[in-house]
Amino acid sequence: MVKKRFEVRFQPDGLRVSVDGGTILSDAMKAAGIKIQLPCGGTGRCGKCSVEVHPDPPEPNDVNRRHLTGEELGKGMRLACQTTIDRDMSVLISPNLRVMDGKILVDGIDRTFDMAPLIVKTCVSLPEPSLDDQVADLYRVKRALGYPDETCPDFDFDLLRELPDTIREARFTVTAVTADSRLIAIEPGDTTDCLYGIAFDIGTTTVVGTIIDLKTGREMSHASRLNEQVVYGEDTISRIKHVIEHSGGGNDMQAKILGVVNEIIHEAAAHAGVRTDDLYEAVFVGNTTMSHLFLGLNPKGLSHIPFVPVTGAGVYRRAGNAGIAINPRGSIFFLPNIAGFVGSDTVGVMLACNCLEPGPVQLIVDVGTNGELALRHDSSLTVCSTAAGPALEGAQLTCGMRAADGAIEHVRITPEAFEYDVIGGTEPVGLCGSGIIDLVAELLEAGVIDQNGTLISSDDARGAIYDHLAVRMFVNEGQPALMLYEPPPESGTLRRVMLTQGDVRQIQLAKGAIRAGINLILASEGLTQDDLDEILLAGAFGNYIKKSSAQRIGLLPGIPPERIRFVGNAASTGAKMALLSANARRDADRIRHLTKHIELAALPGFMNEFMNTILFP
Repeated sequence: MVKKRFEVRFQPDGLRVSVDGGTILSDAMKAAGIKIQLPCGGTGRCGKCSVEVHPDPPEPNDVNRRHLTGEELGKGMRLACQTTIDRDMSVLISPNLRVMDGKILVDGIDRTFDMAPLIVKTCVSLPEPSLDDQVADLYRVKRALGYPDETCPDFDFDLLRELPDTIREARFTVTAVTADSRLIAIEPGDTTDCLYGIAFDIGTTTVVGTIIDLKTGREMSHASRLNEQVVYGEDTISRIKHVIEHSGGGNDMQAKILGVVNEIIHEAAAHAGVRTDDLYEAVFVGNTTMSHLFLGLNPKGLSHIPFVPVTGAGVYRRAGNAGIAINPRGSIFFLPNIAGFVGSDTVGVMLACNCLEPGPVQLIVDVGTNGELALRHDSSLTVCSTAAGPALEGAQLTCGMRAADGAIEHVRITPEAFEYDVIGGTEPVGLCGSGIIDLVAELLEAGVIDQNGTLISSDDARGAIYDHLAVRMFVNEGQPALMLYEPPPESGTLRRVMLTQGDVRQIQLAKGAIRAGINLILASEGLTQDDLDEILLAGAFGNYIKKSSAQRIGLLPGIPPERIRFVGNAASTGAKMALLSANARRDADRIRHLTKHIELAALPGFMNEFMNTILFP
């Protein structure tokens, strides 16, 4: 029986797509080339993919009824991942639902190190062959490069096919390109001025690439994108699940990230004014799951205890074989991982922060969907990861979102006013991580939230808190909530920005997991927070939050604020160091072998510590 087809028109794009009856609306969006955020991977858990369906929306299922109000359902709002197409329809997609470029951190810390890139270019003038000099073309190049007679550099076989024509058309003046003494290319003429590489930090949410001149170490340009794997879920577990449960799921994931990486390469190269063929190496860092999905490795072992990766070693591949849009004879290198949930991004941070050298008692905190912690104490290096979940990044909250236009990023509460800053200067559509931390900290100070994390009820609010906050309190699904922003009626949208009691609980769980990890990694070395000389906050989240707010909610220890400093995108700095220095790569491998990994969940005191740190100070 032939399935009936229906036409779906997406607004405001005006895009049309014809699909079989029974197609899920979110799949129809993919078919139309529209990218939307599916934080829960399309399972219906988060309720954040609502769209307006017109003129006659399909009957809502139970999941739609659970997440959407009667007013929203009456307006035609439906969850894209839970709506089956059974008629022609027009679908309005809000801007905040789309996958868009957000506020992405690209700068890291400054770090001095010995520059010695693996890629080297040498221009040589070859003597022409004669009856007196019948040396083969390859050995003629080898001789000019100064290799002893009894040795020869490794080389790519494809190079031999092109070698005779290249050297003769160039009248025997050529440039040899070597990578760690391996001969990878012979180019006509003198091309020694064109020698570049690119360093990547592949995050679960964002990807940043930086083109670097390998002769001088100068950063030429950078570009960034959201990791388009988000269409399969905000977190690594959702993405691993997609790979396991769907035929070709691994190919889906790899295609997404390769597409993003290659877009960044082309954009950054255009900005730098260099050819992609003049990029001879790409170095990558990322968490262990990202490395597996990028390299096409099976991530199944990371989905269950004991969370075993396929490999922890650094991985080299030829760029052409890996599908990376640099010189196909060039190479890619993914730095080593330490454990299933402590990846090469943490290695990059530790490399950038010079953790191999003696120094003060230093705690590195990199908060994301997983919180990675690294402790240096004397000559000991210890790491652990905490399953914080994405709440502190905005996901799983009623009005949480990424740091993009429309996100409230900072909050201030005084006796007279409730004030906030919005990214892009637009009307607010949600809360990002830094705004969430600020808001909870300010509400704790104002008495709206107590130590247990309980929001004051609307009945008790008047007279107990500031008047301007009391009028914002209301009841949402039987629980206290605080209205941050309500759009005017003429806006035609129901997108209110609020904080609910359930949101506060999610924040407590996330910050409790991180703080428990901090306390336990210190205890593993016989230390307390008073022994800390400094805390380094790495990554975008750490760079944008206020130290005072993070300490007020108990996310960070209460040490003097001047001993807490931001190190920016230190993972990216580590990748740049590895691109520019063979010694840095060796240091990265030393970090991998010397670092002790603690599995927090296996510690007897973890649950008690976690329950204690859920409470607010």
